[in-house]
Amino acid sequence: MPGLDLPPSAGDFEQWLRAQRGFEEARVRALVPVDGGASNITCRADLTGAAMETVVLRLQRKRGIFEPYDVLREGEVLRRLAGSGIPVPNVLLEERDGNRLGAPFLVLEWIDAPHMGEAGPEADFGAYVAAVAAIHDVDWHSAKLGDVLGVPGSAKEANLGEVEAVARRMASFVPGGDRFLERAREQLRETVPGDGDLRLCQGDINVFNYLFRAGQVVGVVDWEQARIGDCRSDIGQLVALAHLKGAPFGPAEAQPFVQAYGMVSGRTLTGMAWFRAFWLWQLAVIHHGWVAFNGTDPWYTRAQVYELLEAALREL
Repeated sequence: MPGLDLPPSAGDFEQWLRAQRGFEEARVRALVPVDGGASNITCRADLTGAAMETVVLRLQRKRGIFEPYDVLREGEVLRRLAGSGIPVPNVLLEERDGNRLGAPFLVLEWIDAPHMGEAGPEADFGAYVAAVAAIHDVDWHSAKLGDVLGVPGSAKEANLGEVEAVARRMASFVPGGDRFLERAREQLRETVPGDGDLRLCQGDINVFNYLFRAGQVVGVVDWEQARIGDCRSDIGQLVALAHLKGAPFGPAEAQPFVQAYGMVSGRTLTGMAWFRAFWLWQLAVIHHGWVAFNGTDPWYTRAQVYELLEAALREL
């Protein structure tokens, strides 16, 4: 995200890298930020003198719209997903000492494939939906992901926890308060769904995090918001984003991704109006944070997200 943290210099990263086993002869030809999103700072590092030509440097962000960040937690999630059938990058190295490059960081495998937003004919909507459903079907007990992510007592508790996490960011991003967003928070608290079960959620299933090759998902990246929770929250994000991009506002269960997900997963999704409203509220809070950090609007306007949120709240 512009205006916040800057990536380290190639020289500083190279000095650290050459002290690591297997990279003693490595040279960093280029260290280039990867565009898109507001996740932990991500750079492509092109190397010579190493077993691999390219790696990913993922440096923990200090401030941002999804704060607090914890890149080491994300790395542990990736390790525990290895062998799960979900295609995630391998964790090659990690550094816990924040003094090395200014913050803790990971070095990850580079997956040479475009994300869904750029893949063109290489992408496939059905494969994307199936990948999301597969994440929600991961046996998180066997993978011991609960040890990393924590396990809420119920799906309702998980949903309330998500509301409180966004409320904390709202207090930081909107120090003077916002009556409409505060009313939305209270309405979401009062109407939180009491059904649902606990599943692995990626936390950010937008198309930029799904890498494609020949119609297949070959990589799923950005796991910093992963959690054990109600998988309908993941899907609510896609519904809310679709409306911001112009999709007609109608019954939440009738939205294309919801319908496609139900067919692929075999699960009938109910109560999606709450999750749509929750994500529109979160995106309204994110708008405040984006402006506070960058001085400009993100790709959507505050008026646009407020209007959609008002419509979503009327359904609760």
